[in-house]
Amino acid sequence: MQSSYMKIFGNLFFNVEKNNEVKDIIEQASSVLDSIIVKFGEVENEMTMGTSRIDDFVDIVIILFVRKIMEQLDSINVLYSVCLFEPAQIILRSLIENIVGLEFILKDDTQKRAAAYYLEHHYQELDMCERWLNENSKFGTLITVQNGKDEFDNVYKALEKKRQSLERVIKSKVIFQETDIARKEKLDAKKKVGKKKKKVYIQWYEVCSNIKSFYGLMKETGYEKYYDSVYGGLSFESHGLNAMMAISVDEDGGSLKCVRNPEDGGSTFGFACNFSIGVLHKIYQYLGDGENEIAEFKAFFEDFVEKRDWVNYKLDMIRNTSGKGAI
Repeated sequence: MQSSYMKIFGNLFFNVEKNNEVKDIIEQASSVLDSIIVKFGEVENEMTMGTSRIDDFVDIVIILFVRKIMEQLDSINVLYSVCLFEPAQIILRSLIENIVGLEFILKDDTQKRAAAYYLEHHYQELDMCERWLNENSKFGTLITVQNGKDEFDNVYKALEKKRQSLERVIKSKVIFQETDIARKEKLDAKKKVGKKKKKVYIQWYEVCSNIKSFYGLMKETGYEKYYDSVYGGLSFESHGLNAMMAISVDEDGGSLKCVRNPEDGGSTFGFACNFSIGVLHKIYQYLGDGENEIAEFKAFFEDFVEKRDWVNYKLDMIRNTSGKGAI
């Protein structure tokens, strides 16, 4: 079903359904993304069903990463289906963060790193609740004013239950206890060198390594060269700094690009494929597949790369002239 705004402002939006040549390229791109999502799905099934299990706890963390990567590739696929290439950059940036994080976990000290990542969600949730539910905070004051002190006390009791729940989780595994101790030591060390009144934060990867930034994480996983050129560049879309990119200037003057502009889709598609196939290979290495599985992945990889390169080339060749307005 076509949205009303697509009918009313047909001159502003590029409609891929009305351009068979572009539609064919988009369908090819979807087919390539489909194939890599299927591979991740096969890994998820194998690990979930127990046919490829190494360590139950670590495997759960990997499975959750795999599912998130599948979700983000699916999101990029959906956005590409209607030529929303620029919004897909936001998803790509998050996809890269997940892939780099997973590769860091798989590279070394896997159980320790998985534990640091797993517990971080609980720490962040508790920290957020403590900031919100402080009697002196704006949120805490609002609850008290609107609903009374009893309601605030009830909400605070829920916070206490969350804190107790985290304590039980930490006590459930030795690796969690070791991680909690390491995290507290790193936080204490930061507090000693930081400003006294300033809140001290720590990233999950700092707990299990000497890495202190996402740049360091990308360097550790071999993606250092992509930090500025790719990851940094994607921040323009994420932080709302690229609205001016909608202006196209040539020898005839300036014009506005159409919404759902079908140009420049190759880079986001290519990097999504490259990072995804890379981490998929690392997962297979972790699982220790045999010769048959290695041969199967090699055949898939060669076919995937050939199709990816062809689609990349076709996406970069798209030059749209419809839907532009002179300025």
